[in-house]
Amino acid sequence: MMQLTKDNHFTRRRVVVMRHRGNLANKMIQYMGALTISKRVANCSIVNVSIPEWDLEIPDDTQNEHFFDNIDLWTWDAFRPHINEICVLANRSESVRIMMADHLQRMEFLEPPHVYQPLFPYSPPSRKIGESDLLINVRTAEILQGVPHYPLLPIEFYEDVIASTGLNPVFAGQLADSEYVRQLKSRFPKAIFYDSQGPRADFDLIRSAKNIVVAVSTFSWLAAWLSRAQTIFLPLSGFYNPAHHREIDLLPVDDIRYRYFLFPLNYGLPEEQSLEYHQRISGRWKEISRNQVALLKTAAPFLRVPRENYDNGLPTRAAQGSAITFDSVWYAHRYIDAAMEISEGWFEDPLHHYLEVGRLRGYQPVRELEAQPRIDLSLPNLALNKRATQSSVSQWSNGRTVEEDAGNAANGNPAKVLGFHTNNTENPWWMVDLEQLAQVLAIRIFNRDNIPEWMQRRASPLIVEGSTDGERWTLLFRTEPGQVFGGCSSGRPLLWSAEEPVLIRFVRISIPRREYLHLSEVEVYGHFQC
Repeated sequence: MMQLTKDNHFTRRRVVVMRHRGNLANKMIQYMGALTISKRVANCSIVNVSIPEWDLEIPDDTQNEHFFDNIDLWTWDAFRPHINEICVLANRSESVRIMMADHLQRMEFLEPPHVYQPLFPYSPPSRKIGESDLLINVRTAEILQGVPHYPLLPIEFYEDVIASTGLNPVFAGQLADSEYVRQLKSRFPKAIFYDSQGPRADFDLIRSAKNIVVAVSTFSWLAAWLSRAQTIFLPLSGFYNPAHHREIDLLPVDDIRYRYFLFPLNYGLPEEQSLEYHQRISGRWKEISRNQVALLKTAAPFLRVPRENYDNGLPTRAAQGSAITFDSVWYAHRYIDAAMEISEGWFEDPLHHYLEVGRLRGYQPVRELEAQPRIDLSLPNLALNKRATQSSVSQWSNGRTVEEDAGNAANGNPAKVLGFHTNNTENPWWMVDLEQLAQVLAIRIFNRDNIPEWMQRRASPLIVEGSTDGERWTLLFRTEPGQVFGGCSSGRPLLWSAEEPVLIRFVRISIPRREYLHLSEVEVYGHFQC
């Protein structure tokens, strides 16, 4: 990097500018990572810190300053070497601003916990946790709706830990009424239950315990890590599992307090589905050593991952065959043996497992439809080149207006890269006007091909409605939450057929949440009303 002269107008300074993201624990971990960087970069300061729970307020005084070099960690590839490379770059410059927007949830950014304990002083809580108690932190709240990185932990797992330790269970955290909490209280009638008293009080309560079972939560993890506990039970589930979120590493394998339990790869599901899934994985978790955890962090996957190449020969992380329609969440939850083999480090992810061995075993890449409906191939596509509109346009839209963009999904070419693309809005929709009443017998919807699975998953659940006047709507069908369907090249478009002809003029497709809606083509088959 260039050295400055007296005449340059750039600020002669090295500084880390915090851009806090997430809740209390996320902000704390960010600040800890910033402190680690600042110690390795000469004369480096930290600004824009706001953690009022610990009276930490450092204003941003760089607003009117100009820096010759800027490092934005949010844009960095999470798989690259981080802290050493960052510090080398920063030390080469006399004028550098490091934008700290990344979560920094990696052990390489953290020093031993005793370094931070004075920074975040412990206050004894009003509730007491004894030496013979096992504090089990519980997270529910929004994850009861199904948040991919935050699965609920099976109640039977708690039973196993309690039975093996002989400790007295104390459940603490988000214990508002829900079926999951009701089952907890039913299974542990003699246990103590402490509902949340707010972030700071809950944090100190966890830190006060000598034996802790952490929830799948950065808040729970950080409180336990900063504690002086004797034993910390950490379930390798959700983002703790190296196979689930390889960019995150919150596994302190050199800390002898930790006992690790490996779970089959699983994702957060709505509460009812989670409880059903817990029955299916009963007893499938197992304790593994700290050395095994270290191996999973550093050496997995043990089998070579199939790769594609860019035209210039640079490798990518896209597996061969990624153009197929594949549902990672369904696959991992449907095939428990596959999910465990992925967690054990043999495969990088569900798609890798399917391509390597799953298809040899006869596993399916997506859930099978109850029955593939038949369609009369002589029926015309009534939507072809008809007027269409949609809720909004976006920067990715091919058309300049809602009508022009929507019309691209009714031009008869399902093989195109993109038909229409709305903006990120509440309940986005697309609609076609057949221009006269018709007896509709079937609808075929093509998702986009050659895009990541998480983008295909946006169209789930999909609601399809019909109307005779564009005002009053009747539900024709809706897909299941999480159901993924494909496009033209994958051979797995969404196909619906009516048992009896449905008299409608308008067809509307929507998503019942805030999201982008984008598809390639919509076909409507039937006969116009005579």
